[in-house]
Amino acid sequence: MCLGCGFFFQPVLPNALFVLALLLFAWACRTYNNRYVAKLGWVAILAASYLSGYFLSGEEQAWGVVGVALWFVFPWVEILGRVSKLRFPIKSEVKHRFPPSRDIFPDLDEISSEVETAGFAQTDDAGWKWEDTDNFIRIFYHEAKHLQATINIAQQGEFVFSHACLTTRTAEGISYITTNYPFSLTMKLGPKQVMNRCNDAEIFDDMLCSHEAFLAKQQVPEDQRIAQDPEALHAMIENDLTQQVDHNLRAGVIVRADEEHFRYSWRGYLFLWFQVIKDMIRV
Repeated sequence: MCLGCGFFFQPVLPNALFVLALLLFAWACRTYNNRYVAKLGWVAILAASYLSGYFLSGEEQAWGVVGVALWFVFPWVEILGRVSKLRFPIKSEVKHRFPPSRDIFPDLDEISSEVETAGFAQTDDAGWKWEDTDNFIRIFYHEAKHLQATINIAQQGEFVFSHACLTTRTAEGISYITTNYPFSLTMKLGPKQVMNRCNDAEIFDDMLCSHEAFLAKQQVPEDQRIAQDPEALHAMIENDLTQQVDHNLRAGVIVRADEEHFRYSWRGYLFLWFQVIKDMIRV
């Protein structure tokens, strides 16, 4: 064996195997159904990134730091390369529409049955469109609980994801929302919107229990929960969207691009970057 080959297999191959082992450990942690073990997986990914830069540079620690820093720089490629060019309507019209096909979202009927089994009645299928994202919502209402439920489906090209929301409204105009939305929010909540994240819910009843516990913690008794007109729920959702856009315009997260559209500001870019970083470490 030549001296060069011996040099490669002795220090480099063990290092590469060690990094590979770290990545396999990270993958195993991230697929484990425990949030703390999964977070350990994220730490292992950062460690593997550091060691990759460290070993490839001939054991220079500065390059190891660069390997870690790249994870925090990559989101700016998407933000400056794509998001900066997007324009969104200031007012979104939530109107009746047909549900997506079973090819796009085959579980809609099954989830709807689960919601109806919990005592909700379906009131409408509606939706709106933001740039290249098609949003569909199936709306339900529970008369006795004065509680709105929605199944939300967002489609962006070939990428489709869903989540559910439970909303209780009070006479003061405050909306208490429980959701299993899987990502960080792309805009700030309105001043009269209070959110409870319930990402660990496995079935719809889990979300219901979480929502009731959330209302109890927020000290919202039953007599403060106002009844809602089932036929007007789509208009309330449209009003929620408008209030959220108005709030973010005032906060400087977004700015007007013209009379009918908004875009993200530099403050908004920073907000999105922080949200992406949260998504990277959230389980």
